[in-house]
Amino acid sequence: MTLTTRSLLSSLLAAWCLLASPIAAAELQMTETDAAIEIASDGKSVLVYNKQSPPVPDGIDPIYHRSGFLHPVASPAGNVVTAAFPADHPHQQGIFSAWVRTNYDGREIDFWNLAGGVGRVSHERVVKTFTENESAGFEVDLIHHTVAEPKVDILRERWRITVQPTDGSYRCFDLQTTQQALTDKPLTVAKYHYGGVATRGPARWSLPSGKKAAAKASDADNNEPSEPISEIVDEHGHDRIAGNHHPTRWVTLSGTEGDDLVCITMLGHADNFRAPQPARLHPSMPYFCFAPCVTGEFQIAKDQPYEASFRFLVTDGKPDPAWIEQQWQAWCGDKAQ
Repeated sequence: MTLTTRSLLSSLLAAWCLLASPIAAAELQMTETDAAIEIASDGKSVLVYNKQSPPVPDGIDPIYHRSGFLHPVASPAGNVVTAAFPADHPHQQGIFSAWVRTNYDGREIDFWNLAGGVGRVSHERVVKTFTENESAGFEVDLIHHTVAEPKVDILRERWRITVQPTDGSYRCFDLQTTQQALTDKPLTVAKYHYGGVATRGPARWSLPSGKKAAAKASDADNNEPSEPISEIVDEHGHDRIAGNHHPTRWVTLSGTEGDDLVCITMLGHADNFRAPQPARLHPSMPYFCFAPCVTGEFQIAKDQPYEASFRFLVTDGKPDPAWIEQQWQAWCGDKAQ
């Protein structure tokens, strides 16, 4: 599907949402600085796109600096559902995009694991900002490039981010990505167990593992609270273990903030490459990604771009799976059949 067609689809769906809602949509505001673009709803932040890397916290290696990702992403109540520089895996930041095991012109390039110093994905430029049908958004270009010599810009990735109007009870925004080779040589994305567009939640949502898990189980035997700090569930009701690498149309990550439960749900469009794409659900960390590379290798070339669309729903409280299904059906329209 072309960007023009996708833009038209987004506009039509935004209009549908307005007609379907009995409550007036909240007003969206967009602010751009040298460092970031922020979109807010009635003065409350919805998301921030980082044109420049936020300051790297003390104790974190500066190699983990990153531009070109979404964080913070917040719920209507202001609960943040993403993380930047989590101490356990500081290369996983907010909502980001990268491939792990790739080959370009005989070189093995890892764009995901920044500590390797081989490749990374960086913000290049803002293409435009826009408002249409009461939605607000922007288009930006990111570059997938090598860090190690010889330095090469391999892919240009265009993000179109659109925040949709809602009744204020939830947040809704779309991420459309198009990746295209910048040289005459294609990038081969190898079969691998993760890679693609990812969502990373706060480090405090991480589950205990190993000895810590055993200690937690022991505490539970002593009548201590044993509710999970967070959970990941796919459209089939599968958890982190059963759902890992299973094709799915959507995934929900939920976690506790004080006494509150907050969730972010990521929907994959029916038109996506290899849809429904397999999802990598991490067994203990609050992280998942839609990973078409799980089922085999593919190439991204000048005349063979990679295109995908994702919708994000952010809620205070756990969303009803039936409601998520309705959202997916309305978003995909005829393609949902």
